[in-house]
Amino acid sequence: MAQAKTLSGVKLGILVGDGGSPETFSSDCLANTGDRGIGFTSDTNDVIVPDCTNPNDPAWKQVMKDGFKAEITGSGVLPTDKNKEWFNWFNSDTGKNCRVEFTGVAGADGGGYWEGQFKLTSYNVSGSRGDLVQVEFTLESNSAITWTDAA
Repeated sequence: MAQAKTLSGVKLGILVGDGGSPETFSSDCLANTGDRGIGFTSDTNDVIVPDCTNPNDPAWKQVMKDGFKAEITGSGVLPTDKNKEWFNWFNSDTGKNCRVEFTGVAGADGGGYWEGQFKLTSYNVSGSRGDLVQVEFTLESNSAITWTDAA
């Protein structure tokens, strides 16, 4: 039996684009100091398809996908030099191109990255006695998300 290839959680990286041409993506410490992840959901419509032979019988539902959404979430220690930049992003309707990548994993081993435009929709800063100031954030997709295999 072959053991599955796995990846340390710190190898899941969130990179934010600078908006330049060509665009440069960098790993922001604010987004990569704690928990982080990307999730995908779809809006659906249920359609009841009747049994034409027995139309009064209960019928099975079919699910029709109607729309897609990706959400990047993260939490961790707040680097104070990044607070203003991230708050300004939250306080605007600006989307930024972002990547979520499997850092250092070859394409042959499943490496690569998701990429798309995201808006910062939630930005929470908190602190408590005996701890460092923490941040939590949510980025929601504003366009199609693509997957690119690592080179």
